Amino acid sequence: MGVDGFEATAVAGELPSAAEAEIRDSWRRSWRSGVRPDLPLERLDAVDVDQRSRLLRAALPVLDQVAAELGETAYFTVLADSAARIVHRGRISSRTADILDDTGVVLGRRFTEDTTGTNAIATPFELRRGVAVRGGEHFARSLRGYSCYGYPIVHPATRRLEGVLDLAGPAGGENPLFGPFLRQAVRQIESALLADSRDSERRLLDAFDRAVARRGERAVLALGDDGVVLANQQALDHFDALDHERLRELAHGPRWDGKSREVVFETAHGMRLRLTLEPVGGHGNVLIRFTPAYRSHPVVPRRQATAGDVLDRELARYRAARLATFIAGEAGTGRTRTAHSLASGTGAEVVTVGGHEPVDASTWLHRVRSAAASGALVVVEGVELLDDTVVQALGECVAQGIWTAITGPPVDRLGPRHRHLAFRCPGRLELPPLRERRADIPALARAMLAEATSGSARFTPAALACLAELDWPGNLRELDHVVRRVAAKRSTGDIVAGDLPREYRGAPAKARLTPWERSEHDAILAALERNQGNKTRAAEDLGISRGTLYNRIRVLRIRV
Repeated sequence: MGVDGFEATAVAGELPSAAEAEIRDSWRRSWRSGVRPDLPLERLDAVDVDQRSRLLRAALPVLDQVAAELGETAYFTVLADSAARIVHRGRISSRTADILDDTGVVLGRRFTEDTTGTNAIATPFELRRGVAVRGGEHFARSLRGYSCYGYPIVHPATRRLEGVLDLAGPAGGENPLFGPFLRQAVRQIESALLADSRDSERRLLDAFDRAVARRGERAVLALGDDGVVLANQQALDHFDALDHERLRELAHGPRWDGKSREVVFETAHGMRLRLTLEPVGGHGNVLIRFTPAYRSHPVVPRRQATAGDVLDRELARYRAARLATFIAGEAGTGRTRTAHSLASGTGAEVVTVGGHEPVDASTWLHRVRSAAASGALVVVEGVELLDDTVVQALGECVAQGIWTAITGPPVDRLGPRHRHLAFRCPGRLELPPLRERRADIPALARAMLAEATSGSARFTPAALACLAELDWPGNLRELDHVVRRVAAKRSTGDIVAGDLPREYRGAPAKARLTPWERSEHDAILAALERNQGNKTRAAEDLGISRGTLYNRIRVLRIRV
């Protein structure tokens, strides 16, 4: 049931009528995410907590002070980290600990609205502001015995969300002074984070300077847990901003054991490098060294042109000359949008005629000529649907220099007459499917999400990497649909890989292939499609034996 049907559900009647709008909106988001009030929290996994984390180092002295000030009250604190996982439950009695265990409030469990519904960890985490959740306002029935005040912890230097502090106690024992009390505790934690950050930065800078001063052509990159990035020229020549994000995930994913380690890393430009990662100070700072690859070759540019860059240059050229342009591509690759963009900035009107329209050639030609006479760009959509007579008339328009943009499927899928029309157009664009322009996917997904959420939500690097590894048979249309599904579920904050629809979370086996194997995979798949799945003809097409083709299909896990 969609969000519009929430008010009609039986569960909506459980929400207290006095609940404020932000609580009611949170219940809607929770329902829309698939969470239900009777789902036990025990169904959720709990991971080990890093007791040496930066957040706990800063928070523990403050939490001890808070516990002392609360004294004999029944209230206690619950601290969650930047992933909304519970990392501390305050100074509580064994009896309170047992009660929390029974209700599912355990260390390492993630409390977000799409896992636990409305509560004083999940909702402040979602909204990035303080929220009070009283008794029955909790979405999960198991939590309705508590009243809570939650407040986000934001790093003063980086402005990143570091966690959420929750002050909880029995329902009915609310005190209006608890809100300001909690905010003061959060400010103290944030001040401690800032002090720790400055000390951490000094240690990282010292380690970087020592590494750069050593002899030898060694590329050095330093990543700070607070977002600091230091690099010498060799590192700048090999890594770009996207690589920094992926390196940070690599360095901060597994828990450090205090020892250096080596890993193989493939940059955004396709270079495979062997890196040495060395923790600095043991608190999230990492020093990375590697020997520059391909020393005898020129330095790889820091940013290579993407398919989108090439397309923009060609469009600008065709637009300036008002050339008749044939725009080919699979469904969903943006053929219509590209056609209309030919008129962008020219002030010209766009007149669209579709190949599905049942008109005779003379009427159709008159309509096109009338539009062209007014200086308009004539967009002809679905050329493959035009009959031969109309195709011939359209060819005459192209020959006379009428400004047209014609859209259709890839040229090799057109019949002879339609293909001849494509070749008569002085401008031709073949829009590659998304699976052939993976480097563009992160930027496209970011732009779509910014449009859907007005910039209030953002994909994490891990989520973008997951999107970039998928094949997207529906191309841009499918990607836009997925982004809008995600935006409807989480409209603010960080969107992680787990927020993607289940069928889009795991990259296919193709994602684990090397760039060479990936190219081989695509070539075999294209040959099979050209030959309607006939492996014998596909092998002949590729110039290999049928036995070799069968072997590569098995090794590359190609589904046929």
